[in-house]
Amino acid sequence: MPVETNKPNHLSAAIAVLTEQAREIMSGSFKNVDRIFSLTDKRKHSPEIAELAESFGLMAVKVEAREYALEQTIAELREKKAALEESNRIRTQLASIFISVVLLIAFYTFVLGFLNSGFIASHEFLKDIKGYLSRGLELVTLLIVIRIVVASRLPLKDFGITLEGWKRSSLEALALSVPVIGLLFLFKGVANVYYPGLFREAQWVNLGYFDFSYIFYLGVAPLQEFITRGTVQSTLTRLFSGRHRGLMAILVTSFLFGSLHVYSSLNLAVVALLTSWLWGWMYNRQQTLVGVSISHFLIGDMAGLMGYWNFF
Repeated sequence: MPVETNKPNHLSAAIAVLTEQAREIMSGSFKNVDRIFSLTDKRKHSPEIAELAESFGLMAVKVEAREYALEQTIAELREKKAALEESNRIRTQLASIFISVVLLIAFYTFVLGFLNSGFIASHEFLKDIKGYLSRGLELVTLLIVIRIVVASRLPLKDFGITLEGWKRSSLEALALSVPVIGLLFLFKGVANVYYPGLFREAQWVNLGYFDFSYIFYLGVAPLQEFITRGTVQSTLTRLFSGRHRGLMAILVTSFLFGSLHVYSSLNLAVVALLTSWLWGWMYNRQQTLVGVSISHFLIGDMAGLMGYWNFF
């Protein structure tokens, strides 16, 4: 038999429970919602109280669900805001790195142009140490770029300084460098037949050119790749947006790399531009400086031993 629940004291107790829970819900607490559902038992409470408690309880559940969804949304918005702020911070750093390196490269190019000017050529002492001054300038430039990269506190991997996938990139570098060197042999062979005298010597490879500079190039090539591909191209790839950002980064970096060789000759600048497309594509594919450095060293040294440096 149902318990008589329409007595004033019982009704007042039920209303007190609902009132107390309403206040807790308004304060954001839902831990005692079960007390509302305890009033929905029609065997213990009147139908009116049970129905009111059930409606009140369902409302509390919906409010709690909305509160939870709102908290989740706020948390997601905070995460997105933090990610956006971090992205803006990184983009600002990358833009600063790019501007600093470009200004540094421009200064480097002007100094190299001065070293190849008539003023230097007219002074034997300066002419004799020109090579050392050039390498010293490269070293100073490298140290400044390293300082800029380290100061950014970005992962070194973002600048291609990683051994991840070095075996694959090394094999790809060899596979791509051999055809290029083959084209160099082909061009020289054709030139010797149809344009004799274009090269100083007719032999394919002249080991007489080999000196310390060819060994030193083993360090120069990676340093040049770090400045151009690792720093400039990596920075531009992250600064640009869209599907073709990698292509745009290769384009800008290649023209910049080619301009670095204008001081020597326009021919060398054009060749540097073309090879930079190859190395830029390789770096964009491999995301490590290992492969492009190997290819740069092999092609550069072989071009020198074949007499191309004299030709340029």
